[in-house]
This record gives sequence, structure tokens and C-alpha cells, in this order.
Amino acid sequence: MKKILIYAIISILSLFISKSVRAECTAAHTHIGINPTWRPADWNNPGQEHIDSDPTDNNKLWFFSLPPIHDSATPGWPNWEHANGNTFLALTLVKEEGEFITKPSDTSKKLYTCSFTYSKAEGYGDPNGPDHINGWHSAHGPQGAWNLESIDANTIPAWDIYIKRERTSENLLEDDFFTLLHDDSAAWENNGDMYSLGKRWLSDFEAWGIHEHMGFYFWLDDEDEDIYIVFSAHDNGGLYQRSADFTIHFAKTVYQPVAGDLNGDSIVDINDFEIMIENWGKSGIYKGEDAEHHDHDHDEE
Repeated sequence: MKKILIYAIISILSLFISKSVRAECTAAHTHIGINPTWRPADWNNPGQEHIDSDPTDNNKLWFFSLPPIHDSATPGWPNWEHANGNTFLALTLVKEEGEFITKPSDTSKKLYTCSFTYSKAEGYGDPNGPDHINGWHSAHGPQGAWNLESIDANTIPAWDIYIKRERTSENLLEDDFFTLLHDDSAAWENNGDMYSLGKRWLSDFEAWGIHEHMGFYFWLDDEDEDIYIVFSAHDNGGLYQRSADFTIHFAKTVYQPVAGDLNGDSIVDINDFEIMIENWGKSGIYKGEDAEHHDHDHDEE
């Protein structure tokens, strides 16, 4: 089969296998936990006070990226995006011996993957930052509020988490997206496909959880600039409720916010200066007491 041949070609690249057994993982995962509306009151002291806007959803699954307390926190946590909504996850061409790989059934499409390094301090391209995005991990958050149930190493938890591929962006065919596991086998080749995340004892956290590496791959033509995938998380064990749909956006070109950039193009130039001049002296501050007061006669005739 053509797909099998392509997977064999991709396996030569070994983009992420070497990182799958390290205790201190150098890849950024999408986390899966429970209690989606729980937040620390202060991220600088996540072990202290908290805010929970909906105590009724404590058993509901949810996805999130790297929290603000992390050294490589995602700028728009809990989503994989910048704080202003711009796409955060950058795509790069996959090459073999310097040549890009084309889709067997459509040679106008080339193979892309999401493999870049990032840290909160240095931004994109920081060699000391983790690779994005490279798999799934269970949540081990502040005060244990997001943790999946875990009693001890000898008691296997009841939960059995799987992820469903709901759909992709309209500019993608179903087979334009797939993932490769650490052994180079393919997963999520079609919308509606489900993948079970194996549970295991994580000695670093002294808890049962999930830790799975997975590369994201796309066949894209020259017109495909922005794409997305929609996932949902489920529990076959019946302990937790289905998550809300979670959309992950990817782009060939990403625009990170820059101080002074007023038009959102990630460049500070004359266009931003013109916007500033056009709006010089304007104020967006409004106080109720500034309203003009009127006397009203409410007497009936």
C-alpha cells in the first residue's frame, strides 16, 4: 500500500523516538485532566488559593497546553495559541536528504510536521525549549485539582481515556492529516478515528497517568496556510464525563505579538505609526459619573 511506503519513508527521519524514554521530557505535550474551570488564584503561588467558576464540572475531562507557571508556557494558555488568538503552532516541511516528500495520490501536496522549539524566555527557536507539539500527557496540576484518579502503584485506576478525532479544517481531505506513534505506526487517519491512551505508573509523579509521544503530520498544498484539527476526550471506564471539543490550530507562518504592533502583522512600522497618529488624543476610558445628567419629569398628566 502507498500509505505504508510513505510511513516507512517518514520513519527514517526519527523525529521524536529518541525522546520517548527520557525521565525529564524535552517535548511539549497536550495535557488531559479533569475539572476544567479550576484555576489558581495566583499562578506565582499555584499551591495556594484557587478559583473554581463551576464546581459541578469536577469530573469533566479537558485539554490544555503548558500552563503559565511552566518555563515554556504557551502564550495563550490553555489553548495552543498566542494570547491575542494568533496561531502558535508552526509547521515545517519534512525533508529526506534535503528533498521534500510529496503525497503519492497528489504530488501538489507536500509533507509538513509540527516540530519547533520554544521557551517562555527566548521564544521561537530556543534550543533549550521543548519540541512542540509531541504527544499527550495527563495533568498533574496545582493542588491535584486536574489529576486523574490515582491511589497507589498497585491499584490500577478505573479510568480508560481515549481521544477521538472529530474533524479537520475544510481545506483538508481526511487523509491529509495523520499521526505517527513512537514506533512509527499510524493513528487517526480518518475523522471519527479513536485512539486509546495507555495508562501507566509515572514514577516522577508517583501517580498513574498518561505519557505518549506522537508526531503530527499534514499533506498541504501551496494554498494551505492555516489548518486545524478538532479532538474530544472520553473515558471508557465511565469515571469521567466527555470533554468539550478542543481545536488545535497550525500554520506555516505564525505571527507573535510585538510591543508597538497596532495592526496585528507582527511588524512595528510606519503603518502602526499612522494608526497611532489617527487616534492621537482619543480616550477609551468611560466612567458612569461622566454621563450628562438630565432632569426627568415623571409626573403623569
